[in-house]
Amino acid sequence: MKTIIITKSRVRLPRRQKDSRKGDNGRVLVIGGSPEYIGAPALAGIAALRSGADSVVVAAPEKVAWAINCLSPDLVTKKLPGRFLSPRHFSALQKMAATADCVLIGGGVHPRPPSLALIKKFAGTFAGFKILDAAAITAFDRVKLRNAILTPNTCEYEHLQQYADIRQLVARGNIVVAKSWRTTIYSMHGTYENRTGNPGLTKAGTGDVLAGLIAGFTAQSKDQLQSAINAVYYLGLLGDALLKKKKGYFYLASDLAQETRRIKTEK
Repeated sequence: MKTIIITKSRVRLPRRQKDSRKGDNGRVLVIGGSPEYIGAPALAGIAALRSGADSVVVAAPEKVAWAINCLSPDLVTKKLPGRFLSPRHFSALQKMAATADCVLIGGGVHPRPPSLALIKKFAGTFAGFKILDAAAITAFDRVKLRNAILTPNTCEYEHLQQYADIRQLVARGNIVVAKSWRTTIYSMHGTYENRTGNPGLTKAGTGDVLAGLIAGFTAQSKDQLQSAINAVYYLGLLGDALLKKKKGYFYLASDLAQETRRIKTEK
């Protein structure tokens, strides 16, 4: 199948109705974080909000969640007992997910066996739209996974290839967003290649911003492929703008998260 180049003409942002009420424009649940990686779920949550989603809840180990509250007053956090995610949190997360339009899981999660077991159980039972990032990339049922977007970086993509048959994953309706500064999207409707962006997008944390954008767009539109296209195109475009603004590769993932406010008007 021919590779399709992503251009501005293929971008369609979600529209907000003038009479909409709180919650009509998407609710995102971000599940992630560990003592070593506090920033990942925070960056993703901020990006999801900036995409236009009405609300973002971050569920994280309690100390991680308190730290996220200090990073952003706009993110609601659910403080899970303990230092790491584990199967004992499953019931609580299941209840939170019931009111979410999209769930992003994996960012900042320490790859401990109990944490991976929780992710696998959650991904196998939550039937709604979900984004699997970082630790979640190879923590799912290879046969039963549905309604998922996987967002591996280059190294994680290699692990994913060893873990599962990517063609079969895509054939079941899942989407793989192979992250790089030239991100490629694999879907049952075709392969899409993005041409916006620059090597500065290889910096740590930019993938969390991308995953958050995808989750936010998905929560609003319920169109996973379009959401992935929107997110990779605009992340690259904003990276290009920051490259000029900073006069070099001096921008950070947190700069990208803040610059996402320009998405609606960026040309």
